[in-house]
Amino acid sequence: MLEPDSKTEFRFSRTEKLVVLVAAAIGWSHDAVGLTLLNFLAEPIMKEFNVGTLEVGFIFSAQYIFCIFGAMLFGELGDRFGRKNALILSILWVVIFSVLSAFAPNFWTLAVLRIISGMGVTWGLAFTYMSEFYSPKRRGLFGGLIHATFIFGFILSALSVSLIYPVYGWRACFFVTLYPIPFLVLFAKYLPESRIWEKHSSEAEKSLKLKEIISNKTYLKMLILATILFWLAEFAYHAIVDWSPTFIIRQFGYAPEEASAIVLRISLVALIVLPFVGFISDYVGRRSSFAASALIGLIGCAMLAYFTLINYNPQLALLSLFVIPIGFGSHALFGVWSSEMFPTRMRATATSVIFSIARGLSVGGLVVGYVATFSSLLYGMLLGSIAFFFMIFLPWLLPETKGKELEEF
Repeated sequence: MLEPDSKTEFRFSRTEKLVVLVAAAIGWSHDAVGLTLLNFLAEPIMKEFNVGTLEVGFIFSAQYIFCIFGAMLFGELGDRFGRKNALILSILWVVIFSVLSAFAPNFWTLAVLRIISGMGVTWGLAFTYMSEFYSPKRRGLFGGLIHATFIFGFILSALSVSLIYPVYGWRACFFVTLYPIPFLVLFAKYLPESRIWEKHSSEAEKSLKLKEIISNKTYLKMLILATILFWLAEFAYHAIVDWSPTFIIRQFGYAPEEASAIVLRISLVALIVLPFVGFISDYVGRRSSFAASALIGLIGCAMLAYFTLINYNPQLALLSLFVIPIGFGSHALFGVWSSEMFPTRMRATATSVIFSIARGLSVGGLVVGYVATFSSLLYGMLLGSIAFFFMIFLPWLLPETKGKELEEF
């Protein structure tokens, strides 16, 4: 039974909201597993295939670059044919190509499989789904909760390396990506379609949504500004997080499974921070929350530089790695904020393309991998502090959308 509210026809039952929340969480957490397993397995893969940081850095960045093409494909499918089928298909895509990665006979086959897997974009679809089911009063909170499920995927990657890798090797870790299969069967039957999309899809033109966005100056401006802002956040994230396990191994002498355990504990900080930043944004606004989070990330980078390069203290240097994730609390606002900027007929496309271009072109992993070939990982990772600096000021160029009713579009 729908919630009693005669104000609008777009209210959804609690059961429907719960199913959508679970579907979005499964999609986004699985995206995390598929994309971060390589972070933890970089050292053993480099040893087996006799490659260096530059080659692995290439995969780090290339799999995200191809997210752009996946965003255009799955975002368009979501806007044309519905959120449900596009989300299920995108998750299944990642499952198939991640499992195939376990059988890669050489490095470049692995690279191709990881790149193709990166096209299975669930992010924009998951957040579009969530935004169309939840009220603006709690949209930031639930958006933060969904983004926090990326940490569960990150944790699952870390646990697979800590528990499976020592016994069965790095290839067996990729079989962890099979876990969404039972959920996909249930989603096919029980996942509701967005009634907001159903109404607007019958009224919308069938032209390419990305073309429609580009042809409108207002939408294009928001697309560009949001992409730049989110690109900075993604660059900082990948420059620091992608190489954190390897940095801990090389800088402090930990084994891969020990480094994974440390990163696992660090990720718990983000697990708390992401919903909190989303919750705060429902009260103080998207822009203020984004900028404040970035400022704390910048402080964490300054701590890492000081206690590693100037006043060497391994304990405090590791502590700084627990501060920096607070700066990534801004990620909780990506999906909510971008989905509130665009109308229903193009929401999945715009949200998917913004984030995927930002993530795909961040090249943080590649840049740090290149810097490490002639210097150290630390110098490359600290480039993330420059991104944090600009993230403090650029949010104010985008519209404040706190409290926006999506059915008004």
